[in-house]
Amino acid sequence: MYPFLIATGTRLVSSIHGTSSSPLECCPTSPKKYDDKSRGDEDPSRNNHRRLEVQHVFLQRPHIFLVKFLHGWLPVGKLVSRYNPIKYPSACPSCDEPVEDSKHFLTCPNPERRKWHATLTTSLRHRCESVDTDPALLDLLLWGLNHWLQSAPIPAHRVPERISHRLHSQTTIGWDNFLLGRWSKHWTTLQLQYLQRNHIEVKNKNHGLSWSSNIIRLMWDHCYKEWTTRNKARHGKDAEDKAQRRLEKSHRNIRDLHELKPKCSLQAHRHYFYPTVEDHFRTDPDANSLENWLETYEPRIKQNIRHRRTNSDRRLRQIDEVFQLTRTAPPHNPTPTTVPRQRTPTLTTRSITTYFLPNSITSPTPTLETTNTTARTTITSNNPTTISTRLP
Repeated sequence: MYPFLIATGTRLVSSIHGTSSSPLECCPTSPKKYDDKSRGDEDPSRNNHRRLEVQHVFLQRPHIFLVKFLHGWLPVGKLVSRYNPIKYPSACPSCDEPVEDSKHFLTCPNPERRKWHATLTTSLRHRCESVDTDPALLDLLLWGLNHWLQSAPIPAHRVPERISHRLHSQTTIGWDNFLLGRWSKHWTTLQLQYLQRNHIEVKNKNHGLSWSSNIIRLMWDHCYKEWTTRNKARHGKDAEDKAQRRLEKSHRNIRDLHELKPKCSLQAHRHYFYPTVEDHFRTDPDANSLENWLETYEPRIKQNIRHRRTNSDRRLRQIDEVFQLTRTAPPHNPTPTTVPRQRTPTLTTRSITTYFLPNSITSPTPTLETTNTTARTTITSNNPTTISTRLP
């Protein structure tokens, strides 16, 4: 068991959900009933209070962001670029950093992005002072956050002696984990000693899990606001800016697909691609048309490349590689033209026609009489053109 006590840590989860050690179990979608028989050795009201504190921390935050933030799975550039480097660039949207990771999203040097550092410091100072926090612990908390966010050194000579030996435990855990809510267990101990030494009334909000959860919840609020600011820098702030970002993304993806054009078959050239990228952008100038084209043809283009690569490995040639195509490829037309179907005459309405001489069109028509046993044909002209058959 790790030597820290946090709102999402292993120790707190084990005190709520039995022997489980998964932090994900600490964020239930609905409150679970407490079983007095399963935990008869502890006070049910105390554990129930802990369970409600943890649920309050989680259910007040956007659930998807919080889970990904605590486990390092936020869709930052470094992570999503592994899916498709062209569609999802790894660079930071606010500065020139080539790789945006989970730490850079919080420590970006852009002036607009660094404003949240001062806001976080001010909010933490007001919150801690309102719940009778030890001033020495407050200074250590702010120094540790500035040390990790801004690479500022911690003034060890200003740390009181009574908590200097406690500083090593949080440094070992990491100040990045402090922002994630993974605190050393000595924080609550030192806070309780401060209240008892100064004869301050011990309340639920100024000591223990309620005190630490209150501060952790405030830090997570500011982290979520910073994530929202980052997303605006990536996807746009208003409707016009978002439309422009979508258009740039579509242009980038289509240019990447046109670079794959030599790897496709000649049939794919005629049916999927425009003659040039500029022709494509002139025909479909808006983002919606380009996105629809990508949704329709991108899977087909990639499937055609895979199919052609497989045939190449098997030494099989395409039919358009065997026969030379002499006719010019038709222009790209996304709406196929349909030819009306011609009705074929049936056997009952078809006449038996024979042609003998081209100048005998005005000759009289002979008659053919048929019986059950014999068939007789009467021809009244030497050059008949049509023989009419009459069945009994």
